[in-house]
Amino acid sequence: MPLKLATPLQSPRGLGVLYPGAAYTQERPLCATTRDVMLAAGLEVFLSERYYGLDPALSALSGEDREACLVADSGAYARAAFERAAGRPVVLAGKSLGTTAMAHALIQVPELAAGLSVWLTPLWKDEMVFQAIAAAGARAYVLIGSADPQWDAAILEALHKKAMRLAKSLPTVHVVDGADHGMSVSRSAAATAQVLVDLKPALAAFFAPVFPPPVVVSPPPVVVPAEPEPEIDPLFGP
Repeated sequence: MPLKLATPLQSPRGLGVLYPGAAYTQERPLCATTRDVMLAAGLEVFLSERYYGLDPALSALSGEDREACLVADSGAYARAAFERAAGRPVVLAGKSLGTTAMAHALIQVPELAAGLSVWLTPLWKDEMVFQAIAAAGARAYVLIGSADPQWDAAILEALHKKAMRLAKSLPTVHVVDGADHGMSVSRSAAATAQVLVDLKPALAAFFAPVFPPPVVVSPPPVVVPAEPEPEIDPLFGP
């Protein structure tokens, strides 16, 4: 499998799998930010490097062949992560086509459904992706823009209703006004940059209940003995 393994500075507390988009690589901002937050939370991260829109052999596939390849890849990454985690929590994250890979992974390795999941510009018009997010409920974080072709307020309303029936809780859905499928806000570089500024603490807060930040223990204060007061001679002074 074409992948990289990113490792945290501390002992791993869990494992993440980050599925990229068809042509949206692991070094692009949304993926890189998600990877960095995972590492800061103490996760090892499997970085899939299977790009269906960049590899000529893969981009030439269509229909059932392309779907079969995606199913095989997503399942292989998920199983490898689950085995390496050895009982530790596993977090799935994906961008665009990567969210389809996540949905396939959850079907093939159902034990992963108990973990957290991050859906970046999800293809939630795909029923399988929609069902996976709804089933995750509060264990899912979704980022999407109002100018994304996948955005539909009716889907969000239906998602809330489905999630309450399946998971008895709601996913966190952050909708960025004016952002497109790449989370770029038209004619506003500042608003586009703000998406990433906001994403990092939002994901850190989303991970915190499962991977709480380490408690910083301050060292005890150093007590310096006071100098003894000099004796004062009543006739000649100190």
